Parts: sequence; structure tokens; C-alpha cells
Amino acid sequence: MLISLLLIMPFACSCLMLAASSRDVNSTFRTGLLCTALPLILATALVISGGQQTGSHSWFSILGINIEFSLYGHDFSLWMAWLTALLSFLAFIYFKAALSFGVKKFAIGLLVLEGAIIGAFLSSQNIVQFLFFFEAMILPSAIMIAMHGGLKRKRAVIIFSLYTMAGSIPLLFGAWYLMLKAGSDNVLALTETLKTLPIATQTSLLFAFSIAFAVKTPLFPFHSWQGISYSEAPYPLSAVLSGAMAKVGVFGFAVWVIPIFYNVLTEYYIYFISIALFSMLYGAILALKQTNIKKLLAFSSMSHLGLAVAGLFCLDDVVNAGVAVMLVGHGLTAGGLFFFGGIVQRWTGSTDIKRYGAFASTNPIYAAIFGFISIAAIAVPCTVGFVGEFLILQGLFKSGFAFFALLGGIGIVFSAAYMLRLMKNVLFGPIPENSRLGDISLSHFESAAAIPIIALILYFGLHPAPILNSFEEQNKTKSLTEQEMREFEEYLESLQFEIENLSKNHMNADTLELIDEGMEESSNEQ
Repeated sequence: MLISLLLIMPFACSCLMLAASSRDVNSTFRTGLLCTALPLILATALVISGGQQTGSHSWFSILGINIEFSLYGHDFSLWMAWLTALLSFLAFIYFKAALSFGVKKFAIGLLVLEGAIIGAFLSSQNIVQFLFFFEAMILPSAIMIAMHGGLKRKRAVIIFSLYTMAGSIPLLFGAWYLMLKAGSDNVLALTETLKTLPIATQTSLLFAFSIAFAVKTPLFPFHSWQGISYSEAPYPLSAVLSGAMAKVGVFGFAVWVIPIFYNVLTEYYIYFISIALFSMLYGAILALKQTNIKKLLAFSSMSHLGLAVAGLFCLDDVVNAGVAVMLVGHGLTAGGLFFFGGIVQRWTGSTDIKRYGAFASTNPIYAAIFGFISIAAIAVPCTVGFVGEFLILQGLFKSGFAFFALLGGIGIVFSAAYMLRLMKNVLFGPIPENSRLGDISLSHFESAAAIPIIALILYFGLHPAPILNSFEEQNKTKSLTEQEMREFEEYLESLQFEIENLSKNHMNADTLELIDEGMEESSNEQ
């Protein structure tokens, strides 16, 4: 019940916002705040309950394929849906502080985008359902960039739309080809059908699936859309794009590429790890060269997600749990940095970090919050990023290639370099002439919204068990189900054997009767 409500609620609330009046900005903001809070409450309740899933229901039929609809909220799905709801709620709060106009339109677009992202995360069983939400994310994102973006927003919308749609084309063709062969869109049927195809076909489908998720993450060389899209989007939207939507690409690798193509990946996983780590290093180098704060954070996100993808292709359950911890941590730190980077952009009217002042002396509260989130992004001990990155590096080392772990460590050092450089320019730079930054302070909403980010970074850094245990519990459930399936299959085999024996005995009895009758007839004729 909770999982169904979580999917429906953002879309229902967007309809409620559509009917609300936009004359009173404060009233509209309160309605929007409630509408973005409800999915977060449901997502939190779902996390506390340990996750849920629904049975498969027939959705529609096409080309003789029965398309089904089901929701699955465990491990990756569960935590990514919760993270999306949290960042969407915080994004709406910071948007009100940034702009006093367009609150209603932004709330509607944000809720639709939130619903599409959550729908993608809860769709790990049926690929048509996943593709529906995967493509549905493009429209609200493009509209919000066009409505609230910067001076180059038109170019950003075109590049963002073309890249993401073009990247999805191989996935669409590959998915439909595999579905036609399987006669179903269920992940288990697709996995079994793939094993019957020629190796060349399996490899082609592997790369068709991977390109779409590499674009969405993004990985090198499919990253060109990211810099301009993140920099031209309003910074609350950039936080959602970086902290939540980009995770759909990593999620796609985790639930569609690796399970379906597992047998093929035993030959290609080294190449995937290599590309992911190169993407990590390349993103870190680009971030080091940036003076635009939004582009710096965009390429920082590319670098961190490259490490996460590399961890996934270690093909280890423990490392997968570490990837989930890292993604939660990255969502919190990237979201927080975009929120507070946007605040300093609003105060100074510039995205150039060289033009920022010494906020450590002029705005100590802002400096403390921004400094803490920046340090957390480096993944120091006691923060959530440290746990995730440590498990991933351990997995890379255990994969048999210590060189991979070394590259991952170098990427982490680079992340420390560009984050410390950012802190130096924002917090400890020279005070600009005629600066009035000392007279500017955070609003109550902005200060309050930073509390959950800081608290969750520390909580999961000191106690990551809720995330890690969700993977262990799910693995136990899966193993139990597999054992039950094996017992059921053995029962069916024994039942079939008994039926065959009975059929043979019955046939033998009928044959004897026919022989006896034939002998009697022949004796009578004689």
C-alpha cells in the first residue's frame, strides 16, 4: 500500500498544485511545501517498514506481448526513492528563497519530475514500465530549465533533450528486440532468453543498454550535456538532477545491465571498470579547471558517479551495498553544495568563484554550513561518503587489480583538491571592494533546511547499518526464494516422473488387452 501511494502521491499533488491559486505567493508556497512533504513522509515510512513490493498486474498487450506493471522497493530502489523525495522537498524550499515568482509552475514541474524519478527507481521488474518513467523524466526537466534557467537556457534545453533522447534509442530497440524473443517484459524472462541468443547478439544488446545509462549518469564520452545543463538550470533543480536523476543511470546498470548480462560481463567487466574510473579522473580534472561554481559541481558529480559505477562492476554484493551508501552520501552532499552554491550566486550575482568574498568572516553561519558539506564531499571519516568509498576501493582491490584501487584513490585525492580550492575561494578569499556581504544572512528556511542534510551526513557516516542491512535482508529473502523454487522444481520433476510411469503402465495394460483380444479373434477364426 505504501509503495503504491509513494508513486501516486507526487502526480496527485501536482494536480492539486495545478488547481491552486497563484495570486498569493505565500499561500502557494505553503501548499507546495505540503505537497512535496507528503512523498517524503511516505518514503520515510517505506524505509522504516523495510521496503515493499507489489504483484505483477497486466497493463496492456502489444505484438502478442503481455506488458505487466509491478512495483519493487528494496535495497537500491528503496534508498534512491527516499533520496529523491528528500531532495525534492529541500529543492522547493530553496527555490522559494531564490525566486518569489513562478513558485506554482516550479512546484508542478518538480512534483512531476519527482514522480517520474521515483517511478523509475521502483521499476526493476518490468522493462517497459522502467522505460516509460525513464523517458518521462526528460520533459519536466527541460520545461523547468526553459522557464527558470539562465541566459543560455534555450541551448541547454536543446542539448539536454537531444543527448538524453538519442542515448535512449539503442536501449529502446534493444529492449523491444529482447522482449519479442522472450514474449515478456519481465526481467527474469529477459535474462533466460538472452542465454539462448548468439554471443554476438548478447554483446550488441549489452552495449545498447549500457549507452543509455552511460548518458544519464553521465560517463565519458557521453558527458557533454552535463556542464551546460547543470549550470543553466536553477540551482534547486540542479540539485535534483545531480543528486537524484543522475542516479537513475547508475541504477540502470545495477538492475538491468548486470543481472541480465551477467554471463557476458565476465568477459567485459574490466572494460566497464576502466571506463568508469577514467570518467572519474576526467571529471575530477575538469572540476579542477573550473571557475564556474555550477560547472565545478557538475563535473564533481560526474567524478563521484564514475567511482560508483566502477564499484558496481566489481560484481560483489558487499560492494553493491557500499555503492548504495556512497550514492546516498553523494545525493546529500551534492544537493547541499548546489543549494548553498546557489545562495552565494544570488548574493554576489556571479557564478565565478574568484569573485566571491571571505564568507568565513562576513557570514560565519553560511561558512560553517558550506564548509561542513564541502568537507563531507571529500569523504572524511565519520561522514557517509567515507563508508561508501572505502567499501568500493576495497572491492576494486579484491577484484584482482590493485591498479584499479590505486586509480580510485587518485580520483579521491583529486576530489579533495578541487573541493579545498572551492572552499578557499568561497570562504577565505579576499573581500571584494564595496562589498555588502556582511549585511546579508541566511533566511530561516535556508538555515533550517540545512539541518537534515548535516544530520543525515553524520548519522549515516557513524551508523550506515540501515542501508547495509537492507541489502543483507534482501539477499536472505532472495536466497530463500531460490531454495523454495528449487524444491518446487524437484517436486514438479518427481510428479512428472510418476505421471509418466502411470501413463506407461496404463499403456502397457491397454496393449496387453489388445493382444489378448487379437489372439482370441485369431483362434476363433481358426
